[in-house]
Amino acid sequence: FMLKSTLFLLSVLSTASSSPSSSTSPDMSFPSIPPRPADAVFALNKEYNLDPSPLKISCGVGAYRDAEGRPLVLRAVKEAKERLLDSDPGNEYLPIEGDAEFLRLSRELCFGSDPSGVQSVQSLSGTGALYLVHRLFATYGSTKKVYFSDPTWGNHKAVALAAGLEPGTYTYLDSRDPCKPAFDLKGMLASMDAMPPGSMIVLQACGHNPTGVDPSPSEWDAVVSKCGEKGLVVCMDNAYQGFATGSPDDDRLAMEKFLASGQEFFVCCSYAKNFGLYGQRVGACHVVSPNAADVVSQLKGVARTTYSNPPKHGSDIVKTVLGDERLRKEWVDELGEMAGRIRDMRAKLRAGLESSLPGTSWSHVTSQIGMFSYTGLTPAEVERCKRESVYMLSTGRVSVAGINEGNLERIVGVIAGARKGE
Repeated sequence: FMLKSTLFLLSVLSTASSSPSSSTSPDMSFPSIPPRPADAVFALNKEYNLDPSPLKISCGVGAYRDAEGRPLVLRAVKEAKERLLDSDPGNEYLPIEGDAEFLRLSRELCFGSDPSGVQSVQSLSGTGALYLVHRLFATYGSTKKVYFSDPTWGNHKAVALAAGLEPGTYTYLDSRDPCKPAFDLKGMLASMDAMPPGSMIVLQACGHNPTGVDPSPSEWDAVVSKCGEKGLVVCMDNAYQGFATGSPDDDRLAMEKFLASGQEFFVCCSYAKNFGLYGQRVGACHVVSPNAADVVSQLKGVARTTYSNPPKHGSDIVKTVLGDERLRKEWVDELGEMAGRIRDMRAKLRAGLESSLPGTSWSHVTSQIGMFSYTGLTPAEVERCKRESVYMLSTGRVSVAGINEGNLERIVGVIAGARKGE
């Protein structure tokens, strides 16, 4: 690590000392820069916004909507914001690592306590936490390999590539019946056996995006054991804690199992979904290791050279809610309400599709969990849905949080028509 760190520093100094006008470095030509392909999720949302149809429905973007299809500001969050307005905590810089009390409360939420041997850095939501970890691994890892589930969140591989890593995939779904997505433990373990020791594996803690398919407790035991056996560097993407089952305690199962195993690992937490703070970019990166202090010092170095220090208002909101017994209870109750509404929509979506498509089973819609359902629709069927102004990703991923009593019947009719080829 010492040699690698020294070489990395020399490389940085050499680059910094090079003259931008050097004959060996031609001037950048702005017209020569090609356009970057649009992000699939945001491109879909733009397409939806431009659709003039009064019947259009968005099931694409992963943001919770209430029973009337409106964005929701949680009651606990609203009260926390009012308290902050009254108390005026100011706008001073946070330390590079972020707010210490927010990080302590984040660890308690993630692990059920504030365990020794865990240190943390506040981040720009979960995406920022992943980037910090990937940049660190690109410098100090024994390999550049990082593996994601197939399929995975659309931005995972892009973040890894931006950090200088080489993304690969591991088997996650049983492909024998693509219309009924299910977890494939045997296939996943076989994929892990083929990974070089020291590779990074990114595991989604709960509410898997895009499939809604999570391992069972016993399957998590097998995954934890295989990670230790293979010497993999584990990075947990914890984007939906409390949003999957409706209980933050139940949704921390995977983190608790890794903590109990004694392995070193990272946890990248987001507070976008479970607090409804999508635009505040609140997150945390937890490091579980006897060497956590040194690891965090390096994460702080990446943060300092990337965004300097984290934003304050969002973490103040989360800190206020988690640090107040009454507000925390109200927040947990609201999570239960949101998860309950999503489960209800899953059941009604399944019932509607099975009624409209006699002889077919849509049981996977209700066996999946969290915000998303991996419907099993083909890209061609998704295009048919879009022609009817019902928008979802080409993978067939549907944000169940976008379904309500007012649009359910139409969604069922359009999906059923697409499956029939109408």
